[in-house]
Amino acid sequence: MADGSLSRRYARALIDLGENQDDRDRLVGDLQSLSAVLDTGDGSLRAALTNPGIPVDQRRGVLDAVLGRIDIHTYVKNFARLLLDKNRFTELPGILASAVEMADEQSGRVRAVVTTARELDQGAMETIQKALSSASGKHVIARFSTNPRLIGGMVAKVGDTVYDASVRTRLMDIHQALTSSTDGGAAEA
Repeated sequence: MADGSLSRRYARALIDLGENQDDRDRLVGDLQSLSAVLDTGDGSLRAALTNPGIPVDQRRGVLDAVLGRIDIHTYVKNFARLLLDKNRFTELPGILASAVEMADEQSGRVRAVVTTARELDQGAMETIQKALSSASGKHVIARFSTNPRLIGGMVAKVGDTVYDASVRTRLMDIHQALTSSTDGGAAEA
């Protein structure tokens, strides 16, 4: 719990640097870009920056070289240096997740994961995204994936709410209802 709280405090500090929602979205986007750069290849760059066995001045040199090659806001560059100096670079994934959540909350957005049995065309994805926005009362940013085990229909997770309209779940519900009524009838006989 303390780690989550720490991540939220650092995320809040970064978000608060933005004067308006566009600034906050840019800061979060640039932090995502930095994180993606650190994860390229086999992840050795992130491992080097979080390795306490490497002296801080050497890690700072590596970070400065990376920051000099990517186009991100100065605030994010300074934020990355602060994380390194405070030995908090391992918290970057949690900070990033918290920052995305905070920026979304401030702008009235919510993220959704929509899983369908088959790939959808662009029109169907837009229709689902609009329906989820209407149901949640917020602008929904949906990420779509497929899982053939659903048989048909979809499962959408919007924030903490799950909308399950999959054929698989409906069949399981029918099976449960049939086996429950059969068990009840057998007990009475």
